[in-house]
Amino acid sequence: MSTLQEYVEQIENLGMYRRDAEYAPYKPCLLLTIIQLIEQGDIRENKIQLSPDLIDAFNKYTAKFPNWDGKIPNPFYYLKNDGFWYLYPNVNCETQLNERSSRIPSSVRRLQELIAYAYLDEPLFNFLIQSHEREIIRQTIIDKYFPDCRQAIESVIREERQIGEHRQLLIQFAEHPFSYQVRSEPVEERNPIRGTAFRREIMRWYNHTCAVCRLRVVTDDGKSITDAAHIIPFHISYKDDIRNGISLCKLHHWAFDEGLISVNERYKVRVSKIISEEGP
Repeated sequence: MSTLQEYVEQIENLGMYRRDAEYAPYKPCLLLTIIQLIEQGDIRENKIQLSPDLIDAFNKYTAKFPNWDGKIPNPFYYLKNDGFWYLYPNVNCETQLNERSSRIPSSVRRLQELIAYAYLDEPLFNFLIQSHEREIIRQTIIDKYFPDCRQAIESVIREERQIGEHRQLLIQFAEHPFSYQVRSEPVEERNPIRGTAFRREIMRWYNHTCAVCRLRVVTDDGKSITDAAHIIPFHISYKDDIRNGISLCKLHHWAFDEGLISVNERYKVRVSKIISEEGP
């Protein structure tokens, strides 16, 4: 069984693409992303899927490197060459995934067609679910690969921790009976921590799918066609209770805001009488 120090040494020696004097930041950014999602409880077992949450978090780290514009398929695939990361193929995709002549899938969708999930060495995953060992590995990555932009990376980590803490508060709050009572003291509407936590939790519940039309579209860079909307408007209730949230595509979000559709206490969609359906 490998020790923590042995994994630290492996992580300090990642095989990385080099352009001029710079190394591509993607592999260490992916590892920081996985550490973050484990810390927040979004990854609970050693099966790391190429999910919208993973892509979104990865993009927050890589946004700190504007000179690089690569996407997540590359590190997600090539990290398998570093000795602790493995790809579990979908049914009937084993041969294609293992062919040396096969080109790396350039899109998230194509990679998802080939790979069910990735997984780490079990001892490494066990280290990452322990806070002390996890922090040692995270600081190793920052010290080795991002010494010149430590503040930028640590700002992402701090913000993500705040978002994660707020998400936990939303989950805990939902364990209590729902109240229609309006808060007497206004809450800041444009708080990015509050807004991001609410959106992520609603997207987790609805899997980025519109509750009205069932449309689900997620781009390779993690952007979704759905919005997290408040059933009782936030400027009225000042509440982010996730039971007061719903996932709507852009069209149905507009219709909801215009009063053309609404949702009752049983989450049934009600359509205004002024709408008439006309087909082609």
